[in-house]
Amino acid sequence: MIAHLETPAVTRHPLNFYESPSWFTTELLRLVKISGTIGEPCVGMRAIASLLQVWPYTKQMWTNDIDPHKAADYHLDATLSESWAKFPECDWICTNPPYAEFAAPIIKNAYHKARVGVAAFLLTSFLEPCDDRADFLMKYLPSLVLVLPRYSFRKDKHGKRWAVDNITISCFVWDKRTTGQRIIVRPKSQIVGFYKNPEQAMEQEQAEGIVREIVYGEVSTNYSISSAAGIKQKMLTQESEGANF
Repeated sequence: MIAHLETPAVTRHPLNFYESPSWFTTELLRLVKISGTIGEPCVGMRAIASLLQVWPYTKQMWTNDIDPHKAADYHLDATLSESWAKFPECDWICTNPPYAEFAAPIIKNAYHKARVGVAAFLLTSFLEPCDDRADFLMKYLPSLVLVLPRYSFRKDKHGKRWAVDNITISCFVWDKRTTGQRIIVRPKSQIVGFYKNPEQAMEQEQAEGIVREIVYGEVSTNYSISSAAGIKQKMLTQESEGANF
């Protein structure tokens, strides 16, 4: 008789932490010119913050994470309104918050904190008028919903293959300067630097190169590290000459 060892089940990550792929942020920046002081209340491993810091329209930035082991300016619970009273003023909030019951209170707090707007990566089902957000959504419709292809944040319960959630992620943007609403569907063929799971992730320098290409309007779905290097050199040259973005 052969004994079969059970594979330990893979449970959800602690504190619902799942790192954002770089193309979440770069696709947002292709469509929305976020600027001024930006807050990131769920900074994690700085996937979003690191790209916003090379975005030339970012004037200042503050970060927060509930996990005290994460590098952040603050370590407060972003679901609590009293935490937001301690955060600095900001023009934009840009974040990928934990989902489930944590998303709605964070988004509500973020909306009332930001002077200009909020950009958040959420399950597309966030549009469903559930009890925790129905009144908020009725009063504050997002100005943009950018529907993205599915990304595999984690392995399946056996830890053998990359799995996807039952519903894809969208980038929800609440821009207080506009009263219009848009829905944009972005297939993976149109996403610059798309990759399917963390094992396929590009290097940080490549992701920053895409940000620079967006700045100069030279971004293409045929992205290459060589073109990014050219853009970086152009930026360094203009900086040395005192040019402004």
